Amino acid sequence: MTIVDHLVPPIAAVSPMALIPLDGDHSYLRLLSYPHDDRDLQRDMMQQLRQLGVEGLIAEGPIQLAGRPVLGVGYCGLVLAGHWQGRSVAIKLRRCDCRQRDLSDEARLHKAVNALAIGPRLLAHQGDVLVMERLTGISLGAWLQRDTIGVAQMQTLLRRLLWQGFALDEAGIDHGALRCATEHLFIDGERLTLIDFSHSSDRRRPNNVTSLVQGLLWGTQLAQAIRAVLALPERDQLLPWLRHYKQQPERETFLSLLQAMGIEGGEERDGVCDG
Repeated sequence: MTIVDHLVPPIAAVSPMALIPLDGDHSYLRLLSYPHDDRDLQRDMMQQLRQLGVEGLIAEGPIQLAGRPVLGVGYCGLVLAGHWQGRSVAIKLRRCDCRQRDLSDEARLHKAVNALAIGPRLLAHQGDVLVMERLTGISLGAWLQRDTIGVAQMQTLLRRLLWQGFALDEAGIDHGALRCATEHLFIDGERLTLIDFSHSSDRRRPNNVTSLVQGLLWGTQLAQAIRAVLALPERDQLLPWLRHYKQQPERETFLSLLQAMGIEGGEERDGVCDG
């Protein structure tokens, strides 16, 4: 069954000449059954894309896969640029070597986090395909490479990111990959968007805030980049507050953790300035 949610106006027009058709022997055909070259799987994937109303693919993206630009590739799927209902979108396809039989559970969790105003908007899904809002920002890793980040900006980014982690904790959803947040957060002006819910689960204890704090502040290149801008307490000073939150993941202990980090204040939806 085809499910379409959260219809939004087009954000970008794409010339018909730029669209790669779903049928025919084009350069992206093999990627529809990545990492194998299986014509039956390719035909099935094209059928699912057509049923969802995908009008074509777009040869864009920062990553080269088999000599073709794509938006992303991971253990569970690859993400292509495409065109759907008059707008540019991101299309996630399940890899044929993925252990998951389809992307239905990921779609279910993606819709749940969308209800919390988290993640790129899921527009449509079916079987092995997710059609999502295409983000225009940059990854956290790229954002941190700029030399114009100020203390207030960094405080706001950390606070808003941790609020998103807390919202997921409250909802009982564990993102599953926030220990390495560098490529799982996109920043577009005032908007912070967590991405990739392929490892998410509502069947295990959520550890979003604790995973974020550990990955953002301790023992990683990401932590070094953040501490180059912002003076933060050392690990031994923060551990008691983090343990307290882990034992009692409630609003009060979360606010105490923010206070111990020195980033309390403001609202959970404070903006991150472009700088």
